[in-house]
Amino acid sequence: MIPFNRDVVLDLLYKSEVRLTARAYIKQITILLSLPFSQAKNILRSLVDDEELSYQDLYGATYMTQNFLKPIRVTDHFFLRPSGRKSQAGPHDMDILIDPGISFGSGHHPTTRLCLEAIDFIYFSLPKIGCHGLLAGADIGTGSGVLAIALCLAGFGTCTAWDIDPNAVSEARTNVAANHLSHRILVIEDYMPVCEAKFSVICANLRFPSLKQLSGLIQTSLCPGGIIIVSGIRQWERDDLISHYTKAGFTLVWQKDEKNWSGLIMKHLP
Repeated sequence: MIPFNRDVVLDLLYKSEVRLTARAYIKQITILLSLPFSQAKNILRSLVDDEELSYQDLYGATYMTQNFLKPIRVTDHFFLRPSGRKSQAGPHDMDILIDPGISFGSGHHPTTRLCLEAIDFIYFSLPKIGCHGLLAGADIGTGSGVLAIALCLAGFGTCTAWDIDPNAVSEARTNVAANHLSHRILVIEDYMPVCEAKFSVICANLRFPSLKQLSGLIQTSLCPGGIIIVSGIRQWERDDLISHYTKAGFTLVWQKDEKNWSGLIMKHLP
C-alpha cells in the first residue's frame, strides 16, 4: 500500500454534494492522487477494512458512506456509538448510543448532524435558556430518538418525542432505554398536540412544507424566549423559512449549511 493522506481522501467523500458509488469514489481518488485505478481501489479497500467507510445500499444502488458501526464524533461534544463498541469519549464528551435501524437519525444524513451541532451550540455556547426550573425539550418526528437523547444528555431535564411511524417509535424507545433515559424521555406514537408554553426547546428535523405548517403549533408550545432547532430544509428554502418564522416573532440565532442542507436555531421573542 502506498502512503496517502487519509483525511484528504476521506474529505473527497464527506464533502461531496452527491452520493458516490465505489467506482465514482475510486475515480476521484485516482485524479486527486494521480494514481492508477488499481492503487486507488486498494486505498478504498483499506479504508473499508479499517472501518472508516462502509457500503450503503439505497434504491438499488450501492454508495460509499462514513462507517457508523463504530464510535463517530459528530460535534465538539457528541459521539454516536453503537452498543457493544468501546467508548472514545473524553471527559467533556457525551456518547449517544444509537444502533442501526430503519428509522431516520443514524447520523448518516447531514440534517441529523446539523441538529446535533445546534444542540451542542445552544447548551455549551448560549446562556441558559427557557422556563424556570428544569429545562423541558420536545422532538417532533423523532425517528431514532437521537435528538431527544442528545437534549437530555446535554442537560435537559425531560424530553417528549413524537412520531407517527410505529417502527420509529419502537426503535426510539429501544435507543432511549439503551441510554438509560426512559425515566426522562417519553416517546409517543402520535402527532404532537398543542402544549401551551411548555417547552424550552423544540427540535423539528422535517421537510420545508411541514416546518411552515407547524409554525403556529411550535410557537404556542414554546416557553417565552424558547428556542427551536430546525433542519430538513434545502439551502434555497432557508431564507423563505426564516422569513416565515420571523413574521411569527422569531429571530435567527445560528445557521449552518452542509451539502445543500441547512440547520437553524431561532429564538422566540417574548
